[in-house]
Amino acid sequence: MKILTIIFCLFLSVKALAQGADPLYIVDGKVVPSISDIKAADIMETAVLPDTAAVAKYGPKAAHGAMIVTTVAGAITIYERKLGNFNKRYKNYLEKHHGDDTKLAYVINNTILTAKGKKTVGQLYDLEPGNIAKVDYRTDRRFSTDATIVITTTDDSN
Repeated sequence: MKILTIIFCLFLSVKALAQGADPLYIVDGKVVPSISDIKAADIMETAVLPDTAAVAKYGPKAAHGAMIVTTVAGAITIYERKLGNFNKRYKNYLEKHHGDDTKLAYVINNTILTAKGKKTVGQLYDLEPGNIAKVDYRTDRRFSTDATIVITTTDDSN
């Protein structure tokens, strides 16, 4: 993933230099002046939109293309919003805890997601809403977590 990110950044930089202008940088849905302060370890996903596609999506300010970056923190916000649409108790928990889900455990199709690292964030981020059948919010005082979020998908490939 780090190598792909570097390649994308180099591609976009070379293209921008050739055109004499920078692309539009978008990080977690917000336009930013630069992506130079983002650490590679904080990047979940990148995408490069060429000029025409970038202008169609973001308008004339993206005439030199767009570099779209989703950070790990941005991915967490996205999956929390996605799963919150399926379970009101989960959504209320996140609102009460200001989006901090570190005291929650996650299970997808009977598989416990361990260690809240980039891989776990990726698995939750990659869930497609159309493939989510059910999201349960379960509490049990015997466990050290506040709750367990049990996700059932329509396919068992996750």
